[in-house]
Amino acid sequence: MDKVLDDSKLYQSVQKGVSLTVAFLIGTKMNFLVDNNPDKKEFFDELKNNTDAVIIRALCNIRSNLMLNYTSTDNNIRFNMLNLDRMDIYSDDVRTLERCGIYIIKANCRVERYIMDINMLISQKISLVKDLFPEWVKWDYIKSLFIMPKGQLSESVRSESKKFSNMRLYYPFTRYINWHPIDEGNILLNDEKFMKILYRQYDDEFKDISKVKDASETVKTNIYDFIHDNKSTVIVVDCENSDAYKLASVLTQLDSNEIEHINKIILYDDSHTTKAWAFLGKITNIPVEHIMVDRIKENKSLVDMKMCADVSASFYRDNITSFILCSSDSDFWALISSLPLAKFLVMIEYSKCGPDIKNALIDNGTYYCAIDDFCTGNIKNFKMAVLHSELVSRVKDIVDINTREMLDDIFQSLRMDISEAEKQNFYKKYIQNMQLHIDKNGIMKIKVPD
Repeated sequence: MDKVLDDSKLYQSVQKGVSLTVAFLIGTKMNFLVDNNPDKKEFFDELKNNTDAVIIRALCNIRSNLMLNYTSTDNNIRFNMLNLDRMDIYSDDVRTLERCGIYIIKANCRVERYIMDINMLISQKISLVKDLFPEWVKWDYIKSLFIMPKGQLSESVRSESKKFSNMRLYYPFTRYINWHPIDEGNILLNDEKFMKILYRQYDDEFKDISKVKDASETVKTNIYDFIHDNKSTVIVVDCENSDAYKLASVLTQLDSNEIEHINKIILYDDSHTTKAWAFLGKITNIPVEHIMVDRIKENKSLVDMKMCADVSASFYRDNITSFILCSSDSDFWALISSLPLAKFLVMIEYSKCGPDIKNALIDNGTYYCAIDDFCTGNIKNFKMAVLHSELVSRVKDIVDINTREMLDDIFQSLRMDISEAEKQNFYKKYIQNMQLHIDKNGIMKIKVPD
């Protein structure tokens, strides 16, 4: 494998999921999308099997074609008695909508009215495709691309149609979207370009590049080759010097079939790190062993010592021949250099790993890559599992109350002589109907009914 240069841009590829979804929805020709993205066949098959996506695509395609062929279509309707379902440029999309239970054909309906009706349908249905986009994308920005401003006014329809027709080369794949047309090339080339341009349209800036970039195929292939070239491989993680969320993105972005030969992942953890490490097993089929390393002195971690000892034992005792080491700590150079017969692949973080250790790895012929390079846009389930667990833990400490014991204590403290029936009625009316209320400042209180 070639040595890695310290330049992250060379080892990342740009994602296309968001931009290709938009391209599909606005009606870009299917053969063009597939021919230029042959590795995305399954992706497009999923979109074609999504009824809501198909409806939006057909509506957008008809609208674009009406705007580009405004006069000729209107003349066909007026003078040749042809409706949209009898014109080749519209008929396929009209039939697609009818199969989905949407009928747009009307007698004596002019182009302007058709565009208004389609604008209304798109406005009503566009939110149905919201789940096709990741949560980190500002949905309002995406949604606005499909909504023609003042789309029920004749003047607006004519103005937008004229603008679109005259400046069609500045619209992606000559399909209509609501934007300020300028010469940006193909704005749907990839997610990075698209997101930056989209946010700029709203005087905003898209900053989280990690959501739209992934490690290059060269990096991934080197990892796969390392696994295949060695009969037994273990991933060992220094949880104090690695990022749980970035490692989750690595495991998510790597092909599960390619990494299935990894024996297991061993996490060497300390009580002072994030609780997120405990959830890593939820996103991979690789067995995960989570080792918590106790401290003898509060100010001294023993994670690195435990990890070094275990790796050495695994090599000599368990015949583990290769290790994927996740850490940016230069102390592990001692481990690597002391086991010359073992094979190591090191996963670092750019911000935590200095040039000295990188140069040492290169000189030693030890391949390294950065977990920063892997796309973080696809770890929603991992993040939600971590957040949900933490929320449950904290809420439990706040409201984990035995309400029956509390009620008995209330009656006893008030020295109230009360029957069992009265107790039960009070419990059902007030205790069982208590609700949590969160005010505008985020303060949570228990509200007792009046």
